[in-house]
Amino acid sequence: MESVARTENLRLGCDSIEHSPSISERVFKDMPKKSRLTTSIVVPAYNEEEGLPVVLERIFKSVNGVCEVVVVDDGSGDKTSEVASRFPCKIVKHKVNKGKAEAMKTGIRHSRGENVIFIDADGTYPAEAIPQMIEALKSCDAVYGSRANGRDNMPRFNRLGNAMFQTMMKYIYGFGASDYSTGLYGLKKHHLDMMDIKADGFNIEVEIAIKTSRMKLKVKDIPVEYLPRLGTSKLCAWKVGMGHLKTITSHLAWRAPQRNGHEVPTSVTSPKI
Repeated sequence: MESVARTENLRLGCDSIEHSPSISERVFKDMPKKSRLTTSIVVPAYNEEEGLPVVLERIFKSVNGVCEVVVVDDGSGDKTSEVASRFPCKIVKHKVNKGKAEAMKTGIRHSRGENVIFIDADGTYPAEAIPQMIEALKSCDAVYGSRANGRDNMPRFNRLGNAMFQTMMKYIYGFGASDYSTGLYGLKKHHLDMMDIKADGFNIEVEIAIKTSRMKLKVKDIPVEYLPRLGTSKLCAWKVGMGHLKTITSHLAWRAPQRNGHEVPTSVTSPKI
């Protein structure tokens, strides 16, 4: 197995290979450690050889080398890892496809920044908004890139489902941002660690949003434009919708983590844009 990994490492032109927390994932490329890293950008990717290079190019033009970028190749069968290796980022590869939630959790584990920002690898979200999100995280606990424009690039069925679930999230949990299911958002890493995320697949956004509300985190909403997708979608809208509904109802009894017998002492706010 080690020889196979080394061969793959050389093929990708990577600098080093390390053991990761799981034998089913490998760090194929890492970057020099910085003394203090403010933000890690996690890009979960599954068969995204078309969209990923566009996303990474936008990211590096926007952050100008000040952030760590972690690409998690979730068992892709195409050239996703090869494409990622052309950029100065860390690459972690799952041996098999595990789903978006596991890819994101792997990204969190391998992130060294105080903040973690997630962005989809299909080109639908503007990486140019990341500097604004980094700035927002200086004064809040979570920031959401809410899709204010470009919703015509989303199927009508998806738009209707998102609107219905967004209303549920607002009135059941008091979720402050206007787009809980966006693929561009960020949180303080220590809050993500406290959440003990259990979701699978595309349900992870729901769980994080619910726990953000239950932990009374300070949230900021940043409007962004939703862009046309690059590559083929892996999302089955009906299946994802049912998963979101199940997650929304199953977390009604979840209580926020406590410190010294008291809930996390932060307040729910959503500054108007």
